[in-house]
Amino acid sequence: FPSGMKSLGDYMHSKGAKFGLYTAESPTTCADYAASSDHEVEDAKTFASWGVDYMKVDGCGDTGYYKHGYQAMGAALEASGRPIEYSCSWPAYIGDNESTKPFAEFIMDGCNEWRNWEDIQCNWGSLSSIIDHWGDYGTVLAPFAGPGHWHDMDMLLVGANCITEDEEMTQMAIWAISASPLIMGNDLTKVSASSKAILLNSAAISVSQDPLGQMGIRLPAYTSKSAQQVWSRRLGNGDAAVALYNKLGAGVSAAQDSAACPSWHEVRGGRVEACGGGASDFLRGRLSSAAIANLSRVGALEACCVDANCEGFTFSVSGQKPAYEAATPERCGSNQPMRAVLAGGPADISVNFADVGMYGAVTVFDIWAQKALGTFYTSYTAKGVPLHGTSFLRFSAATESAIVV
Repeated sequence: FPSGMKSLGDYMHSKGAKFGLYTAESPTTCADYAASSDHEVEDAKTFASWGVDYMKVDGCGDTGYYKHGYQAMGAALEASGRPIEYSCSWPAYIGDNESTKPFAEFIMDGCNEWRNWEDIQCNWGSLSSIIDHWGDYGTVLAPFAGPGHWHDMDMLLVGANCITEDEEMTQMAIWAISASPLIMGNDLTKVSASSKAILLNSAAISVSQDPLGQMGIRLPAYTSKSAQQVWSRRLGNGDAAVALYNKLGAGVSAAQDSAACPSWHEVRGGRVEACGGGASDFLRGRLSSAAIANLSRVGALEACCVDANCEGFTFSVSGQKPAYEAATPERCGSNQPMRAVLAGGPADISVNFADVGMYGAVTVFDIWAQKALGTFYTSYTAKGVPLHGTSFLRFSAATESAIVV
C-alpha cells in the first residue's frame, strides 16, 4: 500500500466499508509478522490514527502472556480516542470446554467479541462441527452474550463458493440465531446472486441485530446426533426466531455407537473429536482404546480417510486453537473410498410453539421467502427442508385481525 495505511482506510471508508486489521498478543503473528505484545499502547494509537474500525487480536505465542496482554490491548484501544471493535482470540487457545473459560474476564478486558473455538474452513464438515459445538455449549455460552460482547463462531462462508446454497442458508440462520457477528470471508468480486441475496436478507439481518441481544440456543431436546434440530432465539419485541435444521436427512437415525457426540479421545500429541460435525465416532468400533491412544494426528487422518462416513475431525493441542482436519481427496489420495451417500434427503420438521415460548395463535413468517405463511395454533411443520438446509422462521403473537376461525 504505497500511499500508506491511513490512505487505505480512507479509501475503504469512501466505499462504505469498515477498516479491519489484524495483530496478535505475541511477538509475531501466526504468519511470523511483527505483532503487539509489550507494544499495546503504541500500536493502539497507530491503529486509531489509520482509522481502523475493527481489530482482530490473535494469540500465536506464550499463552501465559494473554491474561496481561489482552487486558492491556483492551485498555489501550479504549484510550486511543477512536471507537474500535476489539475481537479477542484468547478463548480459542484455552481448550474446548466452554464451561471453564473466564468470559466475565474477557468482558472486563474490553473484548467486544471473542473467537471461542476452531478456525472455520471452506467445507461443510468444518461448518457443521462448529454448529455442533455451539449446540453442545449453548446454555453455557448464552449468559455471557449481549450488546457489546459476543461469541464469534468465525467468518461466514456465504459467497465463498465452497458450500451449497442450502448450507449457506443454514450458516446464516444459525449464526443469526446464535447472535454471532456476521463477518464475510469471501472475495466481494465473486459473490453469486443467490449468495448476495442471503447476505442481504433484511429479515435475517434483523434477527442477527435484534436490540435485546439475547443469544439463541439449540433446544435441549436435541443433540449433535439428532438428524433434525430446532434452534430458537427470543427477540426484543416478544417474537421468536426459529431455525429448523435438517442435519442428516429424513430417514437417518442418530448413530447407534455407544459414544455421544462430541466424542473426544486422547491421542499422541493432543486430542481428537471423532464426530467431526457428523453423527458418529469414526474411531470407536474400528480401533481399540489402546490403538486410539497411540494414534498421531497423521494416523487419525489416515483412519478418517478410509472410513466412507468420515468427512473430518477436530484436533486440539493444549495452548493452541483447535483445528479442523478435513478428509479431502487431496489429503487422502488413493486411501479415500467413495464418500458414503446419505440415505436421507428432505425432511419435514415440526416445532411446538410452547417449546419456544409462544402460546395461543401464532403468525409464522418465512425469513428466506420474506412472506407470511399464515396463523397457526400449537405447532408448525416445515415441509421438505433440504439436507443440510434450514427453514428460518419468525414467530409472532397473532393479532385479532390475523386470526381466522
